[in-house]
Amino acid sequence: MKRKLKNKVISGVLVCTLCAYTLPVFAYTKDETVYSKIDNQGKNYQTIVSTRLKNEEGLETLEDVTDLLNIQNTNGEEQFTQEGNSLIWKADKKDIYYQGESKKDLPIECEIEYQLDGKTLKPDDIAGKTGHVKITINYKNKDEHMVTINGKEEKMYTPFVVVSGLILKNDANKNIEITNG
Repeated sequence: MKRKLKNKVISGVLVCTLCAYTLPVFAYTKDETVYSKIDNQGKNYQTIVSTRLKNEEGLETLEDVTDLLNIQNTNGEEQFTQEGNSLIWKADKKDIYYQGESKKDLPIECEIEYQLDGKTLKPDDIAGKTGHVKITINYKNKDEHMVTINGKEEKMYTPFVVVSGLILKNDANKNIEITNG
């Protein structure tokens, strides 16, 4: 009886080991940073994605999948071939840095509210006027999905880090304060 159990355990381990060998192995890690340009209403008009393929194994070629448009190498002379969404980079044992444009909807929604002396106005109505201006930028995570936790369906959101930048003319603005920034 012990021998049959031992044979079954050994057979099971061998089958699992053989299955593991058939899984794809990626010899690189992929990091992406998304830059979105928005207008004064908070509407996205351009999205640039910067990608780094970290060539951990020092491979000559790296295969990647992307839906970016107008792809450019940003840190070297390495070339790529593209077939559909598949890219094959001639990496020459180096990391690959590239960027491209995305047409996908962003998972973050941006709303901007403008106030002049406590009165909510459109940005065009504030331009050229003096007074106390308050700009409030709110972000909403739209990447909602349901997960099962301890047998119960729960609503979850993918966490994102959002950084905002704003250019103001120093000679026309003073006493600038930031809350939660």
